[in-house]
Amino acid sequence: MATALRLPRPLLCVSIAALIFILGLLFASRMRRPLSSPRPHGTTSANSDPYPFDVSSRNCTAVSKWIVTTSSTGTPSAGVRVILNSTENWCLLVLGKVAGLKYDFSWTKGTTHLIYLPLEALSFLPYKLTKLTSLDVKNIGYLYAIANGARVVLDLEDGIVPIPIGRTYLPLQNDKREYRCPSLEEKEGGVVWNPYPHFGGQDMWPRGFPQSSYVPADTTMGHTFCYPIIQQYLSQSHPDLDASYFMHNKNYRFRNIRTSALVIPRGVFAPYNSHSTIHLYEAFWSLLLPQSVHKRVADIWRSYIAQSLFYLIPDACLMFTPPAVTGHTTESPSYGDELPLYTNSSQVVNLLKYHLMSFDTFEEALLSVYKLMYQSQILGKDDIRLVEHWISDLKLVGYEFPKLPKKATLWTKNVHLCIMFNWGSTEYRTRLLLSYYMRFFDAITLFLEGEHVNHTYIPSHIQVFHVKTRNGILQQISLELCINQVVPNTVSHLYISDDMFINITKMSELSLSNIWFIPLSVHTFGDDSTFHDGWNWWDYSFSGHSTQYERFVMVVKRLPQDLKRVLIDQVGFPNRIHGHAVADIVHIPNQYASDVTRVLKHVNSVTELFCEIAVPLAVDIAQPIGREEMEDGNLWEWQRTESPLVQSFVEARYYMHAMKMSTRYGADIWCKSMNNQLRLLA
Repeated sequence: MATALRLPRPLLCVSIAALIFILGLLFASRMRRPLSSPRPHGTTSANSDPYPFDVSSRNCTAVSKWIVTTSSTGTPSAGVRVILNSTENWCLLVLGKVAGLKYDFSWTKGTTHLIYLPLEALSFLPYKLTKLTSLDVKNIGYLYAIANGARVVLDLEDGIVPIPIGRTYLPLQNDKREYRCPSLEEKEGGVVWNPYPHFGGQDMWPRGFPQSSYVPADTTMGHTFCYPIIQQYLSQSHPDLDASYFMHNKNYRFRNIRTSALVIPRGVFAPYNSHSTIHLYEAFWSLLLPQSVHKRVADIWRSYIAQSLFYLIPDACLMFTPPAVTGHTTESPSYGDELPLYTNSSQVVNLLKYHLMSFDTFEEALLSVYKLMYQSQILGKDDIRLVEHWISDLKLVGYEFPKLPKKATLWTKNVHLCIMFNWGSTEYRTRLLLSYYMRFFDAITLFLEGEHVNHTYIPSHIQVFHVKTRNGILQQISLELCINQVVPNTVSHLYISDDMFINITKMSELSLSNIWFIPLSVHTFGDDSTFHDGWNWWDYSFSGHSTQYERFVMVVKRLPQDLKRVLIDQVGFPNRIHGHAVADIVHIPNQYASDVTRVLKHVNSVTELFCEIAVPLAVDIAQPIGREEMEDGNLWEWQRTESPLVQSFVEARYYMHAMKMSTRYGADIWCKSMNNQLRLLA
């Protein structure tokens, strides 16, 4: 009779354990299937291979506008219902904030643009951010949206409800054109501006606004050309205000809701929040919410970080719209939660507004700002790893960071740039100029008129000289200092004034081996009549002494014989000599620096001679033959209203002068010219 095979008890236990282990591996391999599987995101159905959790998603593969929001109850908010039941073509991504949360889809009425990701689903995504123990789930949502084709992301808090604007919800501006902006003259110079009074909130300020900032109450409006890559929708019934406001005020509604949207000028900051904010593709890098601070602090620090890097993106600007949403978030303002905003906002703005560095990639710039915030004890060390993972994950999902011009391919790489501030410098003007020139020039020196000019805000690697040039009349003093510096790895010196805009692309046509300058007149020495050509500086005198013409004659007659011989043999003196030229821009190669210096020293030893007479004399002697003579690029006040003329200067001239940065119009043309160059070089 057959007997049943019996395994020894220990062996039986081992066999059962092995079987359980193998089944566990098979089950785990199925569970670890990532959401980024070959099947398009959002196409799960009952008949397809399901995920190990209920995503309950609908198709968003053809939608480029995404809304990222969260839910802690599973009940769709009023804002979610408004969006999905409207005709707006948005894909709504809802992220669960509580483990095991089921989302109610019974109300959707067949909408096809909805995805719900439970908290448990996030660990299955192939992003480095999911490995962090403490994380705002929205950061994962941003990556998911970008990975699935988003070109616009609306950051929306639960409880915020869009309101109709005409026939549409959530109006979107996605083109480069003229927009309204505050005309902030330098005397109003607050680096931070409060947009709320413009919309009728006269006594209100946004959360994160530095309380010490000066805000002009009667700011006039102008226009500027820009691209609003971030757009803040204001809330009508519950504006985003800090806890300190509610302690002393009961009025919190905008009274001027029909006014137009406005943008913030380049170089000026304004805090925006995460409650209802549009990010265009060019701003996706800025979506990251820091994790080492409270939520009501994180989105404000994010806003300041983003704006500090706008100078690297042509035309980038921040827009505030009239109230386009209503409702309020589920969290209440707390003074304790917001404490860093009250104590550190001014410090953060001051840190970031002067953080001008030279970078090869935009990713380096973003990481640098986070490191600065950590070193200043504004953010925690975990945020350094956070932003490193964020950059890596953005590349993983195919995001293209803004491109920066490559210095190695430009003539500026080996040129020492000197900038003369004839009428003193201001923080706003200096920062704006450096935001352009630091991208191209490694070696920069600034010359500031006067002895007591504050320059602590200028990056430490930039050399600063204090000079006395009679507000630029004697610029040859600073020019001499410029060309006598020994700057490693440079072949020449380019000297310009602060109201001079140079065309980087156009100047690539010129040789670095030659002097560049702009001659304005040729005269016969000894024939006084040829010098009376209508140029008013010939008759100018200092304190009633001899005229500039008389001083010029004195300087030439006292020239050392070897220098005068150069004028005679190679320039054609006395029948031919340059009387005056533009001194606000001149390029001196190293091999001619000593000769130019010698002439300028002679001039200064004889008399005080106007720079536009002294500089061409030095150029005539240093390189009489083979110079690069640039055509006149002066664009005077009365010409600046002619748009075609301005555009032709921007594109075809080597430079534009005089772009007075102290005026809104001059600064606007300067910024347009800068953005045009950055587009060409990107």
